[in-house]
Amino acid sequence: MNADLADKYADLCAIIKEKGKVALAFSGGVDSTLLLKAAMEATAGQVIALLAATPLQPEKETREAINTATAMGATLKVCNLDPLTWPEFVDNPPDRCYHCKRAIYSDFKQFFDDQPEMVLMDGTNLDDLQEDRPGHRAIRELGIATPLIEAQLGKREIRSISRVLQLATWDKPSASCLATRIATGLSINQETLAVVARCEAHLHRLGVQDCRVRYNHENNAIIELIDSDFNILRDQETQRETHFFFKSMGFQKVFLDLSERQGKVL
Repeated sequence: MNADLADKYADLCAIIKEKGKVALAFSGGVDSTLLLKAAMEATAGQVIALLAATPLQPEKETREAINTATAMGATLKVCNLDPLTWPEFVDNPPDRCYHCKRAIYSDFKQFFDDQPEMVLMDGTNLDDLQEDRPGHRAIRELGIATPLIEAQLGKREIRSISRVLQLATWDKPSASCLATRIATGLSINQETLAVVARCEAHLHRLGVQDCRVRYNHENNAIIELIDSDFNILRDQETQRETHFFFKSMGFQKVFLDLSERQGKVL
């Protein structure tokens, strides 16, 4: 690890240590895994990781997150939550992420009602501040700590440090919740989430590493890929197979977005 990254990682550990008793919202992604690693070092393992198990993530993601935390020796609490019972989420307004994040983190904080000194942390990084994310408002309102921002760590640096620390997630594609695939204003339900999950799983079986299947108002699917995955869908037989599968899932038309999706930054 070069000196600059080493200094930033040391700063991250120091920032966490200064907070005293800590817990963190853990998803098993690149950011929260590095945050958990640093927290384990800074607190000598005295940190609680909180994982929200919801219909918004494929079961594979939840299993991998549990395995990651377990392999790191962390104390993990799995919270079973169902955003599909929250009307402000199901209606899918433009600030859906705000309502979801606030509800989940409020639930997390209830674990520590009798421990006011406990600090809940989140894996938001410096680059996230450049994006329009309604969930950030909920984080600020609830007083959630964001040590990666405090340590001035962005996506590329987080992956670089994770690689040096031999974290299995260092090159893991980003995995936003399935609800982000549903066009704003379309009601979110278990069926549409399952359709999106199955279509993305189909693409993964073909060898696609990083993709999104968007569900729009016309009941069409829009496939987004990173540059290295485009060749897979250039094959005509693969195109026919994919078109047939998506149609069997209920889509009227299937489109491929020729703009490269912004996936993992290495």
